[in-house]
Amino acid sequence: MKKKLLAAGLLFCTIAGLHANMREVSFYCARPAKTAPVLDGNLDDPCWKNVQEFTSTYEYFKPNPGPGKLKNSIRIVYTDQGLYMGIIHYVDNVKEIRATVTDRDNGALWTDDCTEIYIDADAQAIGWRKFVVNTLNTVSDIWRIDSAVLRPDWTADGWEVKTKVTNNSWNLETFFPWSVFNKKAVPGDTWMYCHIRYAWGGGKFTGTTSSPGGNYAASGNFGYLYFAKADQKIDLNGIAKMLGNRIAPPWCIGADQEVIVNEGNGLKKITLNSMIDREKKQIESDLSTQNVPKKYAAEKAKLQKEYETILKTMKPSIQLARSLNTLSGKTGEFKWGVMLENNFNTIKRKK
Repeated sequence: MKKKLLAAGLLFCTIAGLHANMREVSFYCARPAKTAPVLDGNLDDPCWKNVQEFTSTYEYFKPNPGPGKLKNSIRIVYTDQGLYMGIIHYVDNVKEIRATVTDRDNGALWTDDCTEIYIDADAQAIGWRKFVVNTLNTVSDIWRIDSAVLRPDWTADGWEVKTKVTNNSWNLETFFPWSVFNKKAVPGDTWMYCHIRYAWGGGKFTGTTSSPGGNYAASGNFGYLYFAKADQKIDLNGIAKMLGNRIAPPWCIGADQEVIVNEGNGLKKITLNSMIDREKKQIESDLSTQNVPKKYAAEKAKLQKEYETILKTMKPSIQLARSLNTLSGKTGEFKWGVMLENNFNTIKRKK
């Protein structure tokens, strides 16, 4: 019995120690533009009509975020001169947009409805350039060289941005000359990127990030920006292989129903539905554990409720699979905690 208890204890410690939240990796693609857009905030230029639109948003400043409450649309192109972005921030009531800051590099700019764009041209998650703008076209720029050196006095010479408020959104078009990053991207390059949005509708703060877990303090969670050729077909498996030696597992990357997962034993291609079903089966197996001691009854009920809430409130997505993956870590600890408690009590009774 003691050997059995020891083995169970070691297994419990292994499960608790090795289970880590599945990271969803955000991936963006910049395409070359034949003609640069006119920066007027309208996003009606030909270059925006033929490139991919990125719309995924996540809760801001959470290690395992759910879906973001703010809807955004991002398009990215580049030319020989620099990098262009067209971004739409959808708004339920434009009259609730907060716009008060009018002076450049004001530290209070984040207290307005605004967007923050982070770009790490070295893709090492050490430094970044940060660009902030509100609906009044008030801007701020900061260069973080590394964890010890932050340059709030830095000015991104040549950076241009134009915002426009519509009846259901506020838009921006922006241009970054290559000189801002001290390098020029060429097809095949991969940088890191993150878009963050702050909103104050009704006086209540809401934040979203384009990269799960990505924020100024967690640049390692920024997404990856790939510079493609005009007619290049993007292969998800190729992207996963390219990123494989940059990201510690477990992580996943997906497009539509196709998901590639790295749990520490190489890349595996699965469907989104099978990924979700796998996590559901594990959770349901853990929660079906029999002979639950009274001290664990409340925990089981809490985990069961959390499981039902996740399934009820989230649509099939990698975000759903991630949330279930995190919960399966909790239910796994619950299962082995019950087993250890039962074995321990059995030994005590025999004594």
